[in-house]
Formats: sequence, structure tokens, C-alpha cells
Amino acid sequence: MIFHILEPYLWMPVNKKNPVVKLHFYCNNSKFQEVDIQLGGTDGDFYTAMDVSKYLGQDIEIKGEIPEDMFYNIFCCKEEVQNIYPFRPKIHFAPEIGWHNDPNGLVYADGVYHLYYQWNPYGVIWGNMHWGHAVSKDLLTWEHRPMVMEPDQYGTIYSGCGWQDKENAAGFGKNTLLFFYTASGGCNQWSVDAGNQHTQRLAISTDGGETLQRIDGTILPHIAGGNRDPKIFYHKESAAYIMVLFLDDYEFAVFRSADLLHWEETQRFSAEKMRECPDLFELSVDNAAGEKKWVFWSADGYYLVGSFDGYHFTPESEVLCAYSTGLAYAAQTYAGVEDRIISVAWLRLENDRGNYRGLMSVPTELSLLKTDNGYKLHFHLTKEFLACRQLCGELEKGGKFFETGLKGLPAEIIINWKAQETGYTKLLIGDTVVTVNFDKSSIEFVNPQIYSEAIVVPFDQKESLSLDFIMDQEVIEFFGNDGVICGAVETEENLLRKKFVMESAAELESMRVYEIVTSL
Repeated sequence: MIFHILEPYLWMPVNKKNPVVKLHFYCNNSKFQEVDIQLGGTDGDFYTAMDVSKYLGQDIEIKGEIPEDMFYNIFCCKEEVQNIYPFRPKIHFAPEIGWHNDPNGLVYADGVYHLYYQWNPYGVIWGNMHWGHAVSKDLLTWEHRPMVMEPDQYGTIYSGCGWQDKENAAGFGKNTLLFFYTASGGCNQWSVDAGNQHTQRLAISTDGGETLQRIDGTILPHIAGGNRDPKIFYHKESAAYIMVLFLDDYEFAVFRSADLLHWEETQRFSAEKMRECPDLFELSVDNAAGEKKWVFWSADGYYLVGSFDGYHFTPESEVLCAYSTGLAYAAQTYAGVEDRIISVAWLRLENDRGNYRGLMSVPTELSLLKTDNGYKLHFHLTKEFLACRQLCGELEKGGKFFETGLKGLPAEIIINWKAQETGYTKLLIGDTVVTVNFDKSSIEFVNPQIYSEAIVVPFDQKESLSLDFIMDQEVIEFFGNDGVICGAVETEENLLRKKFVMESAAELESMRVYEIVTSL
């Protein structure tokens, strides 16, 4: 089907019940895009749009194995699709439309936090991996920016990282933003036809991250399996840039470079349970002044504590797990932030009624705690988050009951219990029942509308217990005992208009309720 492009956007209907079809897009007989889409018609659930402004005044051809009359449901429009939805989260990033997963290219540069992310703008299922883009100055309120990378003949655009080249090591100009990413050859027909495999490539930005220019050639050729997810940092002690890369199965590799362009492998190692999205960073130990340890991280929240000399990471712990529930995945830390390690994870929500799917976690700062059993990762809310707290309710010590209505703003509840408590405390947060059972040393989450089985999180009762619940549309994140406990559960999408009720047979030391009031 030939389309004469007179408007900048090509609208396509999506029907979530339809099978996925593949559309190929050509201009002057040259392929410029390929899309897998659950194409609909007048019965579509929503519209999505492709930016075709560069083809204004030209003819494009769309090919696909679909009935010809379905092509007539695709049309040009002068405006991009607007997705206004009343239950969007307030402080958890979500795409304007479509599926998203891993955070990518996290870099703080010139006063702006950049969040790039794995994005399918053409549906609420995984596929068509692009890089979307958003920016923030407070890590809580995000401004959507235009898409920066889309699939090509080298593959769809898988995960990667960002770096501001302040020293001009790569030669593209001082302060150029560099983005290392995986071109996932074999994941679209275009790259299959070209015979391309997974490779590591580079894109640069000289306009503050607004647009990315892909550089010809590979940073690393195909090594093994689905090798992917490069993450880099500068190791001052050995005066080199370091890259960690997932190879295949449970295997990872470490590379060094002097110029961010030419990389030498220095280590391969395997770690049970650990797969995908590696990261490597040095953390301070909260309760041991001056002590630091290195942490090697993977997508599911599994991590190793050890040492790093610029060439080899040496584990000094068994494989540990940071998360108390399975919602968070593929966390990445920010480059360009001094004296803090800030982490953001993808939250794998099922809800897609708003024509988007998935959220990002609230950013957290990481540190370590030294225990009798080794080192444990700690998650702390950022100082930017703490600055947005406004106290709106408090329970006196010894109180047994509290009730309030949530007023449409994100909220936070902080509860403290004394050591060796008995009995229980029950929280009703919207439709989610949270039971803190001291006799079983467990926290139980129940929401039969969202998940079929109770989610049970154990805790150590040797010390006093503190729990911090962050409530937003669709999600509750929780942290316990200064961040040793960390998890998230999915909730109903209108949570912030529901009630919060607490009743307790256990004695509370304190309970405070905050509203999170951002600048927007």
C-alpha cells in the first residue's frame, strides 16, 4: 500500500486481542523501518503513531501479510497521539504509550537527569525495542522527550548505558554524551536478512541528549550467545574506563579502555543465578567508617560483594539477593553523580488499561551494611524524595487504630516497632492487605484482584522493625530496617483515592503519614 505523506505522523490502530503482524516500511524502495504490531481497525483499543516527518511530500510503501482493507485503517495526522489517563502514576515514571522495560543510558549531565528506556511504542507487549527518553531535575517529576533510537538493519535497540565524556577521551568533543548499547541482531527480520548478530555499538549526542547519532562500526563484535547490556565507568585507581558485559547463560566479561573506543577483555567469570544487565560499583559501608567494597550486580537483583583492581573482580561473598519481591528488574545506576550511587529499576506490572505497561521504581541511593554474616546492600530514599515529604498524619505511641483517606497525592507511611514484638499489625492500603506478623516474622501482601497468591516477605526479628511504604497509582514500594528489606507489589490503578486503615495488636513505637508534594 502506497501512502503519500502530507502530515508528520502516521497513525496505526492497536487491538490487543489481535495476532501480531509484521509491517515493512519503504521509501524510494529503501527500507527504513519494520514494526511488529497487533494491528486493529475501527475496533482498536488505542492508536499509536510513527514520526514520518522526514518523509513529508514523499510516498512511502507499507508491506505486510494482512488483508488489504486493513491498510485503510492507517492514516496520516498532523498531531502525535495524546494519551490522557486519570490513573497515571505521579512519581513513578511510565511511558506516554506502549510497553517499556529496562532503564537505559542513565546519566546526570549539566543539571539534568536523563532516563532512557527500552520502549515498544507500537503496543503494550514486548517487542520493537526502541530507546525512549525522559528528563528530570528532581528524580521524581519526569518530562517526556522524543524517541532517540529505533531499530535498524543491525537489530532492535537493546539495553546500554550513558557517559559524559568530560575529558574528550573518545575524540568527539569535550562533554559529548556517549551511549553504549546492544544492537540485537537477529531480533528483527531486517537484521536477520542482513546476517547481523548481537553487537555492542555507540551513539553520541552533542545537543544535551536530545538526539543521538549512531556511529558506524562496532565497539565490540559478537562474542557469545546474546551478549548484551554494556555498562561502563571510570576506574581512577588503574586509570582506565571499565566495561562490564553479559555474555550468555550466567557468564560475564570485564573490559578496559583508555579511549572509550578500543576495549581489551581482562576477565570472564560465571556466577550462579546472575544474568543480564550487569553493573559494577563501589559502595561505602554504613557502619564501618572509611570502609568500601565493590558490588557486582545483575538484573534480578542478585549481587556479589568483593574487590576490584581495574582488571578483575574478586568475589568475597556468595550470591545474594537484594529484592524481597520479584517486581523489580534490570536496575541501573547513574553515571555523572558525585558521591552517590543512585539506582533505578523497571517494575514489571501487568496492568495495561492505560495503554501503557510498566513503571520505573523511585530512585534510591545504595550503600552496604556490615553484619555478622557479611555485607548486605542497603536502599535509601534519595534526598530529593525526602525534600518532598509533607507530614499529614501521626499516631501517638501505643495507638492501635488509624484511618485516613488518600487524597490523590503519592503518600508515604513510616511505621516503627520495638524489638521482640509479638502479635500483628494489619494495614489496608486500598485493596491490598498488608499483615506484619511478628509471631511468624513475616510481612504478607494480599490483593486477590492483582495476584493469585499471597506475597510473603520474611524479616529478622532480633532487632526493632521499621517499614516504609511508598504509595502511588498502581504500585506500593516498601523498604524495611534502613533498606535491608526492599520490594514492590502491584496494586489497583486508582490507589491514591482509596482509604488507608491501620489496626494493630502489636505495639507501635511510632507511625507517620506523609504526602509527597513535588514541584509539578
